[in-house]
Amino acid sequence: MRINRLITLLSFKRLVRLKKDFSTPFKALLAASGVFAKQAELLALDNSKLIVDRSDLPVWSEYFAEKNCTINIEKGLFHIQPHDDQYPDYYIKGCTGGMTYQPARWAGEKTPKLIQELEQQEWSRFSQHGEDGVVEKLLETIGVKHKFIVEFGAHDGFNMSNSRYLITEKKWRALLIEADPTFYRQLESLYNNDSNVVLKNCFVTKENINSLFKDAGVPEDFEVLSIDVDGPDYYLWEALTEFNPKIVIVEYNSSKLPTDDYVVPEDKIFELGATKDEGASLLAFYNLGKAKGYQAIYTELYGSNLFFLHNSVIDKFNITGIDPATLYQPPQFGELAGTSAPSGRGYK
Repeated sequence: MRINRLITLLSFKRLVRLKKDFSTPFKALLAASGVFAKQAELLALDNSKLIVDRSDLPVWSEYFAEKNCTINIEKGLFHIQPHDDQYPDYYIKGCTGGMTYQPARWAGEKTPKLIQELEQQEWSRFSQHGEDGVVEKLLETIGVKHKFIVEFGAHDGFNMSNSRYLITEKKWRALLIEADPTFYRQLESLYNNDSNVVLKNCFVTKENINSLFKDAGVPEDFEVLSIDVDGPDYYLWEALTEFNPKIVIVEYNSSKLPTDDYVVPEDKIFELGATKDEGASLLAFYNLGKAKGYQAIYTELYGSNLFFLHNSVIDKFNITGIDPATLYQPPQFGELAGTSAPSGRGYK
């Protein structure tokens, strides 16, 4: 299949396109083919170096097709210029899976002070984006009682993990739930000898979520809950009625506008997964949080995660000006300049 991909790319038209940007067009063609998984260093005509790997294939596809946007190579970055003038241009750094390089806060000058402060705290040791830093900053203000985190799906426990830093660096206890057997085996290899970590290889459902927490000895008012199961997240948090974590992290569908009160129909959760209609919108989660006694206080720069604080600790923070409009951060990942989100990014 990879050889077929190279044959498809190997055309005079595409080689001419590459010669406009690169001093090494044949090497660029090989990198764009995805035949090799390793990183490649390409020399651009502006004398910058572009580092790429197979994760950049969606960018290369748009680079050649120019269906929704024009892409040029500038100063070692992919410069994305949407054809639709309502979308701003942006940059993508190689080897980042199509993430916008240095995304800006969408609310601009209207951004509330707390959001500005937490944005400066985004950093990642194991988390996908800036979750590690934001959680640590919130805990400094809230204080820690139980040192307990629950995460599902926990993935492999190492990459894109919101629990790994707290478990290894802060010696927290944890309940980690992962349904995928391959990822679960990797979880076991990490934590089988750690008595502070309870592992569960199962699906979390509306019917079993409370009992799973009880059976694992989760404290009723534990510190951090991270929900990332790419679909039924809204329904699972709604069904969690016997526990009140201080911090809740959920993935919201950032391709939906902050005025859209959208939740994926339960009978289409898996059918619409990884599309612009997956999960739930920021407004839907915001309203659910309110009903459960939580205040939404932060969204990450990449337009991925939404952070909530329980009402029992909210008075420790200045939430002036925080509402769905100022919280909203559109997607800085996914399809290039081809969605209805105001950033032109989003889900395939």
